[in-house]
Amino acid sequence: MLLYLIFSIIAVNYLKGALYLCSGDVFNALSPEQEAFLVAPTAWDSLSEIQRSWFANTTCEGFPTDSLTSQYVCGCWQADWGPVMAENFDNVATAMLTFFEISTTEGWADVMMAAIDSNGIGMQPIRDNNMIWSYFFVAFIMIGSFFVVNLFVGVIIDNFNRTKAALGGDYMLTPEQKKWIEAQKAASRVGPVRILKPPRHPVRRAFFFFVKRQRFEWFIMICIITNTLLMATQYFGESSLQIDIVNFLNEIFAAVFTLEAVMKLMAYGWEYFEDQWNQFDFFVVLGTLLSIIVELFTGASVRSLAMLVRVFRVTRILRLVKASRSIRQIMLTLYIALPGLSNITSILFLMLFIYATMGVQLFAKVALGDNIDSHANFQDFGKGFLFLLRAATGEAWNYCMHDLASSAAGCVDDPPYDPTMCGFNDFDGCTPLNGCGNPVSYAFFCSFTLLVTYVMLNLTIAVILEGFSLSHEDEEPLFEPVLLEEFQYKWSDIDPKATGFVKVDKLLLLVNILKPPLGRFGMPFDMVHFFIYTCTSRGLSTATLSLLWSATYHLILLVLD
Repeated sequence: MLLYLIFSIIAVNYLKGALYLCSGDVFNALSPEQEAFLVAPTAWDSLSEIQRSWFANTTCEGFPTDSLTSQYVCGCWQADWGPVMAENFDNVATAMLTFFEISTTEGWADVMMAAIDSNGIGMQPIRDNNMIWSYFFVAFIMIGSFFVVNLFVGVIIDNFNRTKAALGGDYMLTPEQKKWIEAQKAASRVGPVRILKPPRHPVRRAFFFFVKRQRFEWFIMICIITNTLLMATQYFGESSLQIDIVNFLNEIFAAVFTLEAVMKLMAYGWEYFEDQWNQFDFFVVLGTLLSIIVELFTGASVRSLAMLVRVFRVTRILRLVKASRSIRQIMLTLYIALPGLSNITSILFLMLFIYATMGVQLFAKVALGDNIDSHANFQDFGKGFLFLLRAATGEAWNYCMHDLASSAAGCVDDPPYDPTMCGFNDFDGCTPLNGCGNPVSYAFFCSFTLLVTYVMLNLTIAVILEGFSLSHEDEEPLFEPVLLEEFQYKWSDIDPKATGFVKVDKLLLLVNILKPPLGRFGMPFDMVHFFIYTCTSRGLSTATLSLLWSATYHLILLVLD
């Protein structure tokens, strides 16, 4: 606030009353000589006869020479004298509001250019009159926007980290969300490996080993990237030759991807569809072939189908996520941050809901203007909510704020509801909205920008960074990595489809083939031992379990007899 106050005092001292100009239809009809006189008016005694004729039949004939301004001359010619823009530096309050708008980098260049063109109080602006103001506003952008605003954001994130340290790193998460994150982290470290067994048929076996080769996978990845780049070369107005070349190359790539799907189907059989990436590839290939078949038999391209196929072709590049470890890590970060993001998003949407409701109550009847139009207004909750989503990105929020605060001539303060009003019931000949603006919009939009744009959106970034730190958190492992890797591959032997589930009898086999401490390899271990071993972890004594097992065993024998 102190920085804003200092810049505001400087701006008020030099720019108060200077951001105004003569305009309107009368001004547009002036000759170049009259415009030059308006910029630099001179005393009546020094005027030529032609210049004096400009003031004939006006109350300004023989005007005084003291304090002669462009505003006075503009009034003599009955032109419009008004502000260059909604922002001004006429007093400290409006100057601080203007600098707050500038700190969001929204429209700051327009304010700077208006200050550069300023020519003094009551004088018509002159293009590039005082370039020194460019340094003033650039200095404010550097200090007030880049430094102070980011310092404000840094304080928010620092307080977030302090609270996290005081209450625990996962204080924003519910117990269920904490368990979910731990499960995902564990799954990312050690997960079941899907093992595909080579088929016995010699042809299918040859295809199996061919598609499993690393070079084949890299060849397909290169084709995917090249096909995506090729589609990116298309543009509106391209020549027919380029269209033919691109279509020909796309057909070649379609043949390559179709051949890949056929080869994998031959190699894997029905197990091909157990992999989600294979399902996605098959769906894209099927759509591509369908569009080609339709075009061949009908002689025309089905536009909607062709566009849909192109979209899915582009999404094929997502297979790079599977091939790149770094991309997978980024995706894991976003995935782990989902619970925290859901909490922040809930608060964000709650604030948007509150502000949208307030906006409808305050500004629903305000007349439309240059920025408050049929797309951006508060005439109903839906439009208001979407409008605030746009304002949260900083897009023209200050222009809309000034539109909602200004009142047009002949406006009605809080007009009664009329179903024929435009916006509520649009039809030819509807009654235009004529409600007056509400100065509350200044407090409304400034508080919204502070709370939503600066606080909530930056808290969202903090939560994502928190998810990144959680995904890279170096916890002390319970077991050695070698043991975990052994467990992973031993599990895959009894769960080749990587479902993550095995039957109880196979679990006994897993315990028997794993080395301690994960298993009982090399030790006598049967179903009785397994029953006692698993239940003792629940807190039951060995003697109690022996009696329980004996009773269960004899009961089974009795039933079988």
